[in-house]
Amino acid sequence: MEKLISTNTTGRYYQEGVISIDTKAIWFVFHGYGMLAKDFIKNFDCIADSSTVIIAPEGFHRFYNRSTRGEISANWMTSDLREKDIENNVNFLNGVLEDMYKSELPKNIQIGVFGFSQGSPTAFRWASQLKEKIGIIISWGSDIPVDVYSDNKLLNKINSSNIKLVIGTKDEFISEEKIDETILELHDQGVNFDFHTFSGGHELHQDTIRYFHARLMDDNLEY
Repeated sequence: MEKLISTNTTGRYYQEGVISIDTKAIWFVFHGYGMLAKDFIKNFDCIADSSTVIIAPEGFHRFYNRSTRGEISANWMTSDLREKDIENNVNFLNGVLEDMYKSELPKNIQIGVFGFSQGSPTAFRWASQLKEKIGIIISWGSDIPVDVYSDNKLLNKINSSNIKLVIGTKDEFISEEKIDETILELHDQGVNFDFHTFSGGHELHQDTIRYFHARLMDDNLEY
């Protein structure tokens, strides 16, 4: 007989930059499968400055990459107890936001949400239930979860942001056929998004990150 209980637990996130009256943008960045937040956040050094803060939460599921010792990685969920993992992730991420609010946030601050690979569905599920205005939501090397865009309330929330779907031209995990299917599905379901590519694989591309940061700060920029 399977039984479930609720209990308090401890999550972890990393922060680059200090929130102050000079802060103009905050990026929430979500790592992919088999990564750690402390390493993933380094990919955003290219946009780190005195007016930008980067927040990198870490998935609860940590594991050894090889056997029972050595390098440790994390992920956001598995297929087992998936719905509970989604609920726990959203609660944890809301807690990260509350922790941020302990600092005095300037008015008109811009918020960006960035999900890489497995981190993208978690990023969209979290962003879709926020009351805060999100300037840009990015799905990089992944897609947007069906449970978000099939719910009109959640769909309207993400559509109020600039949604970006980004895939490398040489991404070994996403075929051209899959890209075409995803784009058609999102269009059919009423998701308003821009599709971007870069020359590379299942990886991050700093020039593209810089561009999206510039777009967050000034939506009138041309691509």
